Amino acid sequence: MKMLRTIAGCVVVLALGSPARGAEIAVLKSTDSPAWRPALDAMKRGLASHTVSEIDLRGDKSEADRVVGLLRGKAAVIVAMGPLAVQAARDGAPDVPLVACMLLDPARAGVQAGPGVTGVMFQTPIKNQFAAFRMVNPRGVRIGVIYNAENTGRLVQEAQKGAPVVRLTIVEKAIVSDKEVPQALRALLQGATGVDALWVPPDPLLLGDEARRFLLAETLKAGKPLYTFSAAMVAEGALVSNGVEMASIGDQAADLANRLAGADKTAKIDFTIPRAELVINKKIADKLKIEIPPDALKAAAKVY
Repeated sequence: MKMLRTIAGCVVVLALGSPARGAEIAVLKSTDSPAWRPALDAMKRGLASHTVSEIDLRGDKSEADRVVGLLRGKAAVIVAMGPLAVQAARDGAPDVPLVACMLLDPARAGVQAGPGVTGVMFQTPIKNQFAAFRMVNPRGVRIGVIYNAENTGRLVQEAQKGAPVVRLTIVEKAIVSDKEVPQALRALLQGATGVDALWVPPDPLLLGDEARRFLLAETLKAGKPLYTFSAAMVAEGALVSNGVEMASIGDQAADLANRLAGADKTAKIDFTIPRAELVINKKIADKLKIEIPPDALKAAAKVY
């Protein structure tokens, strides 16, 4: 049976119904993202010997700072999910061992592996992603990408370095605001030098409802597939994703938290890389007259 505990007005879910044992593990969520639920469920299973508190910070920095202040001296380990939670934990409880998750770029968030600080990356190697895209659509060799340099410029640079390894060419269009998305997309899709496919990286300017739906609709209208990091976008109409398997983030975060709660609390443990998950939308492939090789379909974790 689940128990509820209130800490200074915050409802905290004690995910384990047995009497308190082991260590107190605080799981701080920057926001309550449904996409993170598989990771949370896997994490709780892996932390079954501890008392786990799940706290939603609701995207509020002042609330995050207040909650973290209350956890000092109480939590043996903090698992922080998302930039807000990670920053609050680092600033407000620097002496509490930390497992950072759901960070696209830990270094940019001011987090690096060190004594009592580790985490799980929120991406799989870009080179591997492009190899998977090429396997699914062997004829797609010119890949367009729209991005904001501040948000995902590092990823695009990494893609430029890795794409030639799998015989792909990346065509970039940098934008400053989401209002520039239509013009950038037209430039990539039109003309004799138009791209064969569009890659959507995890850039916030591309993931709002309006921008995301526009990209899906316009690429389909142009007869070009859309590649992405997100299985949810494949369900919406992208051709393929080769992104993080959410449950593996939870499995690895639990392993790291167990280590920090035990003898490794001051050890330097490098960030881990989660498993990748290939998801394919064969219905979209059929609409676009793309013949997906049997080996690619066999390798997919899910096919729509």
